[in-house]
Amino acid sequence: MGDSYPSARDLLDNWIDELDPYEMVSSAEAKKEYFLTARDLATLFYEPVGGGFLPGLISTGPPTKWYAHSHLVNLSLRKHGTAGVVKKLEARNKRDEKKRMKEEEAEQARQRLMTAASTSTADGAAAATATTIRVARDSQEIKNLRRGLLNMVKRNMGFKTEGVIVLPYYYGGAPKNWRIEVPDIPKATFAALMYRPTDVDLESFVKNGAYYTEQYEASILFRASQTRLTKYFDRECVTQKIGSSVTVRYKPSTMVLSISGSAEMFGR
Repeated sequence: MGDSYPSARDLLDNWIDELDPYEMVSSAEAKKEYFLTARDLATLFYEPVGGGFLPGLISTGPPTKWYAHSHLVNLSLRKHGTAGVVKKLEARNKRDEKKRMKEEEAEQARQRLMTAASTSTADGAAAATATTIRVARDSQEIKNLRRGLLNMVKRNMGFKTEGVIVLPYYYGGAPKNWRIEVPDIPKATFAALMYRPTDVDLESFVKNGAYYTEQYEASILFRASQTRLTKYFDRECVTQKIGSSVTVRYKPSTMVLSISGSAEMFGR
């Protein structure tokens, strides 16, 4: 931080000049990046994107709302004032800096794990084989856990429904986000699920507040082919699929593991 910490003027100018004036921003990003609420955005002109229907009159949901960068900047400055926006930008910059430092520490811990594994490998063929197996292969417990988690997601999304998409998995026919929770997960099990079985103290993970949060491709987390992540519903002539990216959150104080993601749906 020190001398490299940006001035208030720099923070404000960078925020204003980050995008071209009429570059469009989604409603989710608008609220996050410009310190606005849904009520604030209701006063602005927006451009609808997406929405519509798939074969069988299955709705893909309402269109998303996109807003011009310059309109969002002006609205934020009117709401908070220049000093208020600068204060929020400074607070966010400090949070980002702390997050960056945590990520650097976690990366250093990951490098130490890799070095330790390499050292073990150099000690001899037998040690090399043992190290490779621990890192590259799941134990039977972790295999069962990945399989069980995938089945929970499938039930949550309606994969287990034979031949028809029914409520509550879809509201008004539109895809929904999903979330599952599993209690009593020890730190060592979480580490192994994240492909770092030797990091039982979670030193190579970044902790934000009470949680460790990781992003994974669904196929990697569940160790499953795309076929196992997809189901075709014959009557509706649509295919339902677990979204490609999933978020894994772990709270060590309660030993609760949660996984969330999206449901994709498209015509045959």
